[in-house]
Amino acid sequence: MYVFVSCGIFCLLKLPKFRNKFTMTHHTKAVNVLAVSAQGTLLLTGGNDGRVVVWNLTSGEMIQEINVPTVGYISTISWTDIDDRGETMFAFGASDGNIQLYERLNDALFEFRSSTIGHSGVIESLAWDPHHHRLASAGDGSAQVWNLTADNTFTPVVSQPEKQPYIARTVHFYDKGASLLVSYLESGDVFCYSIEPWDLKWKKKVQSRIGNTALDRNFLLVSNLKDGVDKYAVPTFQCVQSYTHVILDNIPLQISVASQSGLIVVGGDDEMNPYNGFARIFDYISGVYRGQLAHGNRGDQITPITSHEGRSGCVVVTGSCLSGHSSVKVWGENEVVSEFFIHGSSV
Repeated sequence: MYVFVSCGIFCLLKLPKFRNKFTMTHHTKAVNVLAVSAQGTLLLTGGNDGRVVVWNLTSGEMIQEINVPTVGYISTISWTDIDDRGETMFAFGASDGNIQLYERLNDALFEFRSSTIGHSGVIESLAWDPHHHRLASAGDGSAQVWNLTADNTFTPVVSQPEKQPYIARTVHFYDKGASLLVSYLESGDVFCYSIEPWDLKWKKKVQSRIGNTALDRNFLLVSNLKDGVDKYAVPTFQCVQSYTHVILDNIPLQISVASQSGLIVVGGDDEMNPYNGFARIFDYISGVYRGQLAHGNRGDQITPITSHEGRSGCVVVTGSCLSGHSSVKVWGENEVVSEFFIHGSSV
């Protein structure tokens, strides 16, 4: 729950506090990616051990392990629901350029459906368009859009995608799936393509490199690999807010937006902090730092982050990416604390 009430110079903020509901340990190496289903009852995790694990997000129990060591490490993952049932299909990308699709019927276990070589290198990002049933991927300096066929295979939309001399870091469907946003790490460029027909609509540049991104309606949040996260209005790309934090390691930190709760959550990499192994929480509107979720041990890097908002409130999931003691933690709202602010400072 998030309420922002302005009375002259006074603002009342009702901010959720979080408690650790579950700690999940099954991956033997770093956890790279997390994805919560639209219904908020299933969690997918993928890691350097070549495993995808399906978890019950209500009980914390493991439902299924999918072991695919031949593809390398799991680099990205996305639910690919095609109807209102949800939680029936997902796709993951791997370090060998492979995109694999899995499906389950009648709440049974997930089964392999197809494998597609998406790019010549690691799949950096996947995004799903529920409007047109398309998957987008980024890798090897380019982006591709895939149609999902009736026999559960992917066919490319773009015959010859343009390749840039930079890492294609993230992809997001935009404008109800009519356009695709592609970001590039080193150059800070963001390209917007129309999909039908495939054509470059515009190109913008942010004020930094791009470690990671999150799209929230008409705002693109960018982990800038320098001093935090910047929020840009799309398509003008005016920087409208910054969420400042220390970055010591040159690691792309994931970002998750919980808009109903008025929060954003960012991974942590500050190895000098005695309370390391944490994720940071910021107020979405003011940019004020709101605290941390203490996940792991000193030296841990909490890179994978995701969140889900439903009837029971906001749930945040964090993962650690150090081999040997990698874990996933689920955080739920414990209580709502009210705070007064004057011109953005707490009272």
